[in-house]
Amino acid sequence: MVGASAAPVVSTDRLVLRAVRPADLAVLERMWRDPLMRRHLGGPLPDDVVAKRRAGGGIGGFMVTLRFGEVVGWCHLGRYRTGELELSYVFLSEWWGWGYAREACAAAVGLAFERFPDDARLIAVTQETNDRSVRLLEALGMTRVDAFEEFGARQVRYAVDRPG
Repeated sequence: MVGASAAPVVSTDRLVLRAVRPADLAVLERMWRDPLMRRHLGGPLPDDVVAKRRAGGGIGGFMVTLRFGEVVGWCHLGRYRTGELELSYVFLSEWWGWGYAREACAAAVGLAFERFPDDARLIAVTQETNDRSVRLLEALGMTRVDAFEEFGARQVRYAVDRPG
């Protein structure tokens, strides 16, 4: 939910994951429209979908920022259509290759099991051809559990079980 809280939800050595704020809508809209960032996400969102997201105010998730405040990405913990707890993420292309996605998503995995104590596992879905995302999920300790066709491309589902 878009809110005014500046308090970090979780911090890492280099990053802060915090609530989405109204001032973040411009960078979120870039994430929704940018062809490079949306290459493995079905392409840029149509104007009507972007307008609904902007007007709805229920964006949720966490903005991922550098310690000094610059936004590098967005992570979300939510429900996949199967009801499973899902991690999703998008990072600004100029920050790819810095390890920020791995650092932020690792923090989000820990947060997932803390905030959702009844869930035994966390999943993430990506296109099979998204090599960066596949490597990220494997680096997080996730294993491939499923593959299927959707949105005109082969998708893969990864999962990690609750520690302990």
